[in-house]
Amino acid sequence: MSLSLLELARTDYRTSRAADDTNSRFQTLLGLPHRYGPARLALGRSLGVASMPQLDLTVYGHGRPIKGENLFGHGIELAAWVSLIVEHAGQDDLDRREFQQLVGAHWQRGLTLLWDDWKTAGNDFERFVARLARHSQRARKTPAEAE
Repeated sequence: MSLSLLELARTDYRTSRAADDTNSRFQTLLGLPHRYGPARLALGRSLGVASMPQLDLTVYGHGRPIKGENLFGHGIELAAWVSLIVEHAGQDDLDRREFQQLVGAHWQRGLTLLWDDWKTAGNDFERFVARLARHSQRARKTPAEAE
């Protein structure tokens, strides 16, 4: 990847408008003060799925942007997010546009998964958090441990 972390921090990221609406719902439901809170949860949730996500903009187009510095943070936090996304993609030669698309796709898929988790948890915050913790534990297991 020939992009600098500074360039990625200054870049705007968008998901679909439908996913952005879900992001706003989660912000309210979880009492999070910033839009990037649910977006970060969504990115993490999506990165726990081995397949590559696809950004679907066919119905409503793009949602509102979030600056990379807000979405990913700064310094080590930014570098960690970028590393996780690039490693998941299996490519180290992404350009800025490809990276933006990938982030939008993970954000969208992650919100869909989070919404399913929320509904499965019966709209109960504690059960929802416990479910996310279980997903996190499964994602960290090696293939041998998962069997």
